[in-house]
Amino acid sequence: MDNLSEIIKKRLAPGILIFDLEERLLYSNPDALDVIPSLKEAVTKEGLVVPNVPEEILDLCRNLKENMASSADILDAGQSCIVLENGVGNPCSLRAFFVGHHGVEKNPSHIMVLVEKIAEKHEPDFAKAKIEFDLSKREIETLRLICCGFSNKAISEKMFISECTVKSHIKKIMQKMNVRSRSEIVALLK
Repeated sequence: MDNLSEIIKKRLAPGILIFDLEERLLYSNPDALDVIPSLKEAVTKEGLVVPNVPEEILDLCRNLKENMASSADILDAGQSCIVLENGVGNPCSLRAFFVGHHGVEKNPSHIMVLVEKIAEKHEPDFAKAKIEFDLSKREIETLRLICCGFSNKAISEKMFISECTVKSHIKKIMQKMNVRSRSEIVALLK
């Protein structure tokens, strides 16, 4: 359970943007400003100085409103999602939801956009794992295949060994790494 709490601690908080239904940005937390730097810039629209909201985010909000207009039920309108290149080389995921369902008809009053960094996929450092956990060459080969998501049977076929031997390797790896599951193995290597 300690490893799970470590994984949760490493998770980043999402950026949050709140828009009114006229697409005016009312709130942005610091996490959103870090992920989308253009929000820190000001532009003049219709004589007013406002944050520089990328057009893709405004389109996301419009798409959500269009889905609501064509849906009989607000809950069916669901959410709207896109991936945004933020201009600094790190794409982010944007998900828009209605919030503030007020009145008899439960009409929404605002749109919340969650802004989340997309983590780059990287291969675990197997050389470091070999030294840190005193793993053998065959255990490292097994570890690589575990990290690729292969089953015990597939690992046995790729390594030309029996499934019992694969299970033995995995058991030894878990003991050396002090974990109890394959997912904990993968999490520990990240």
